[in-house]
Amino acid sequence: MKIRFILLIILILASMSQADGFKKYAGEFLSAGVGSRALGMGGAFVAVANDVTAGYWNPAGLVESPGLQFQFMHAKQFMSSIQYDYLGASKPIDDKSTLGLSLIRWGVNDIKDSRYALDGSNISEGLDYSKITSFNVADYVFYVSYAHRYTENLSLGANIKIIYRDFASESAMGIGFDAGLKYRLLPNLFLGLMVRDITTTMMAWSTSEKEFVTPSFRPGLTYRFDINDIDLYLQPSMDLAFLLESRNESAQVGFGILSIDSFWGFEAGFKDICFLRLGYDDLSRFNAGLGVSINKFAVDYSYTNFDDVLGNVHRISFHLKLH
Repeated sequence: MKIRFILLIILILASMSQADGFKKYAGEFLSAGVGSRALGMGGAFVAVANDVTAGYWNPAGLVESPGLQFQFMHAKQFMSSIQYDYLGASKPIDDKSTLGLSLIRWGVNDIKDSRYALDGSNISEGLDYSKITSFNVADYVFYVSYAHRYTENLSLGANIKIIYRDFASESAMGIGFDAGLKYRLLPNLFLGLMVRDITTTMMAWSTSEKEFVTPSFRPGLTYRFDINDIDLYLQPSMDLAFLLESRNESAQVGFGILSIDSFWGFEAGFKDICFLRLGYDDLSRFNAGLGVSINKFAVDYSYTNFDDVLGNVHRISFHLKLH
């Protein structure tokens, strides 16, 4: 009975992905990731998520985020042309529940607009530079996250996300829902699952066009090796992303509409003060990061190796923990 139900759900999602209005990569800006810690691990963070950034990666992990926490991340990508910013906050509501808020902005600033700077009747006179203006384009995503510890070993979480896309002359609004779980299989072995856009996310444009983002599934696994004699831990992690967008050529593995990508990460922490991170993401890029945590404040840095044309990516995060 359970197998039939799962097959039915897969068939429904597959038919939805072929529906009118579905756009491949329509939700790509939603998958850029947040936090230098997680991105230094190549994004293999679904089962690891245990701080304020869990609101994005797996809201179920927010119950492991103690006290009031804030984090801000800034990054420049594609030869510094794209500005990427994240701000998150989380706070326990009671012994078993935590609330989180997150805001992401992904945009290009100060784009020159010379459409009205050329007088058609005086082409020989060139541009009138006083009529050149500038504008910004940006995607904004606001998350409200809730997590609850259902049992000692199982936590559940959910997101409501509000999307606003501002393309100067046109804009779009949308709302979506995510759900996650985190399960402790053994004392140091964790399983995570994140389902994004669980009901299919629709974005309605001012042009009356509608775009749909189909659900995606991302299970993850991590194990923490504690070396107590020297106060060191080693934590490898792995995620798999299942998408229903027919990404056969761009994905690592493709089966019709289904594609699968893998993410691999590693974190080493010494005395919970110094951290080293390594990762390998779905685009076969090498990632690395460093972190320092002193009392209530932490700074994390991550690096992603891109090609020479688009430039490497550097990110820095500031994390405040008020226990």
